[in-house]
Amino acid sequence: MFERVMPPIQTYEARDGRSLCYRHYLAESDKIIILLHGISEDGQYLHPLAEFISRRNLAQVIVPDLRGYGLHPVRRGDVEYIGQHDDDIEDLIKWIRPQLPSPHTLIMAGHSGGGANVIRLTTRRLANEVSAYLLLAPAVHPKAPINHQKDPWSSIQIEMPRVVFLTLLNAVGFRFLNKWIVMRNDKPVERRHGRETLELSYRLLMSRTPKAKYERYLRAMTQPTLVLIGEKEEVFIPGQYAPMFAEYNQAKVSMILDSDHDGILSNEGTFREVESWLQAL
Repeated sequence: MFERVMPPIQTYEARDGRSLCYRHYLAESDKIIILLHGISEDGQYLHPLAEFISRRNLAQVIVPDLRGYGLHPVRRGDVEYIGQHDDDIEDLIKWIRPQLPSPHTLIMAGHSGGGANVIRLTTRRLANEVSAYLLLAPAVHPKAPINHQKDPWSSIQIEMPRVVFLTLLNAVGFRFLNKWIVMRNDKPVERRHGRETLELSYRLLMSRTPKAKYERYLRAMTQPTLVLIGEKEEVFIPGQYAPMFAEYNQAKVSMILDSDHDGILSNEGTFREVESWLQAL
């Protein structure tokens, strides 16, 4: 989508020896943003926001393609175990740390499903290094109040009976079926570009979702946090974000006018909010 204008792909070595991909948007700044992509795309579509932040020297931006995504994943839509993305993100930060200013300010950011990945990290040791969080139309958890009870317009279908069955098996220590596909995205053919990840295994989907008691992850989000949600958000319920976050932490929640779920990434209102927030950190 933006191949000709994006920074080149770089690789880092994860703890299992695999090479994983990321792009580094350079800037004259000691702020470092790790920006995570959504549930069906890799990091390319995040380019407008990453470029704006770096071009204005607000922060350097690191955009990884999470395991199971990207141009040449080992196994598209799958990981080795539940929680592997958490380990991979920690390995990425360890890998790039020698290249960063010292000291530096680390900001974890994510859009949609990437927001849920960020929320997962709030209870891990890595959270001690994080100075702030930036969430754009973030997924939180299936039981969170931001979710529609039924969304007939969504192209994403989750096989809940299979999810429930596998969750019960995992509760008693049986994980041999975790490679089963439990989520499919029937994205219209005319809207596909060839880099999508349209089927997810149980273990990858669970790696992108906080555990059942998602409230404790939000309570752990004590660092400065900015949550942006589009006025025309169609994937989640925009009006539920502010009361949900207010119940558990001090996040600032702002509505971006005339913006939907993906449009928030290239909206001038988003750019203004992000610029003001980063300058004030």
